Amino acid sequence: MALVVADLRQNPRPPACRQCGFTLIELMVTVAVLAIVLTVAVPSFANLVNGNRLNAQANLLLAAIEYAKTEAVKTNATVTFCHSADGNSCSAAPEAGWQGWVVGLAANPSGIEPDSVLREGTLESPQLVILASESLADAEDQIRITPQGLLRTGNRLPLQATLRVCHPTSSINPNSRNVRIRSGGQIAVISEQNAGCPAP
Repeated sequence: MALVVADLRQNPRPPACRQCGFTLIELMVTVAVLAIVLTVAVPSFANLVNGNRLNAQANLLLAAIEYAKTEAVKTNATVTFCHSADGNSCSAAPEAGWQGWVVGLAANPSGIEPDSVLREGTLESPQLVILASESLADAEDQIRITPQGLLRTGNRLPLQATLRVCHPTSSINPNSRNVRIRSGGQIAVISEQNAGCPAP
């Protein structure tokens, strides 16, 4: 059996690399392409995030009102959905907009009974604004739901109202979601563009 020994002395190391790494031109082209991609992608991504925030906030309001309707019918009692600053009781919303809301058993003549909070919610993002239409503001930002699932004011009158969830940035199109409330119990979320976020 013959033993073959390789002679490493003929080529002890690989040939020297003439061009290792990147040239300055390649690096500049890469940075330019990256800058263009970021310029286009970042605003679009921000609009996507803000649009999702609007949808999530409007859906939370819709779910809270639907929950109040369900509880009113299920318990055969009047339930109130209203603005709340403390998460325990009803209060009129400040001019800047809603800070939160509660669902609870209705008290007479208005508000909710003490220690009867069934569900509460808050403004999810400080960038968003929730504003109520005049009909809801005149009802002290309260919706009373009868045991039949009908939506009424504090005076038990039929309620036609809108809660607007809005983002002040007009670059989002549409920048608001209107939760439209009808006395018969129909609730819908409608997208609209409203520059400056006025009250509905």
